Amino acid sequence: MTTPPPPNTPPWPTHHPRYTGVTNPLQPQRREWLHTAADIALAIGLLVIDVIAPLIAFVFGLDAAGYMMFDPAADNSSVSLTRPFAYVAVVGGILLVSAFLLFMARAIISSGVQVLAGLVLVLVAITGIHDADRKAHPQPAPTSPSINPGALCRSGGDNSECGGS
Repeated sequence: MTTPPPPNTPPWPTHHPRYTGVTNPLQPQRREWLHTAADIALAIGLLVIDVIAPLIAFVFGLDAAGYMMFDPAADNSSVSLTRPFAYVAVVGGILLVSAFLLFMARAIISSGVQVLAGLVLVLVAITGIHDADRKAHPQPAPTSPSINPGALCRSGGDNSECGGS
């Protein structure tokens, strides 16, 4: 038989079940939401960092790709922008991880702003990488058809309009 709990006891255990003789007056900790004003201020501060960090990453990526910024005589036409955009994609991934951590800390507004900023950076980086790769490897020009080009008709009329007839 189990004895009922004494009246006016809290619904949560006040002590560790193994040590029944020791009472613990501490109540269980509950996470509270971050105050809205503090969350908005944090979101704005992080957004400023979210603008500066990709720019710095892009400049470091340009330097790693061999772009000479301060040399006016340098020929930078052959430098690919794939690496700088890859650096920006890494920054976007870091923003998405920080959004998860902010969500776990119950800073919902800041978490949402970080998700949006991270997704924008990743999408911009993917688009930039695709465009840089397309410019680095252009499609070959179409070749002439395998049949005699002079045998093609110009306007769809009779044979006198067809070249080579």
